Amino acid sequence: MQIFPNGLMFYGGREVADLDEDGLPVSVGETYENQCICTITTAAENRNAVYDGGVFKQATYTVTCNMEDVGENFNPRRVRLTHNQKGDLGTRQVLRIEYYMITQTVELWV
Repeated sequence: MQIFPNGLMFYGGREVADLDEDGLPVSVGETYENQCICTITTAAENRNAVYDGGVFKQATYTVTCNMEDVGENFNPRRVRLTHNQKGDLGTRQVLRIEYYMITQTVELWV
């Protein structure tokens, strides 16, 4: 089945750490070894989430991609999403993965 891509999903990440002045590991970010085109859909959006000092947008997304693009051992814990119109959506924790064998697609809830 053909998807109608509107973004990129980066996966297969690993955390990159550095040492601080005391010799303790400090996280400096994540690197992602793989990427694939995907369809990103907003599942839920809340623009009223509040933190101390302001308001932020909280959203969950569904991400659909072709199985042939991600391989058979695809099971990421975190992904980074980039939408063609909305830009960088950030790094997200994968909440659920569904494999659809009939359409040969994978759907993630993040």
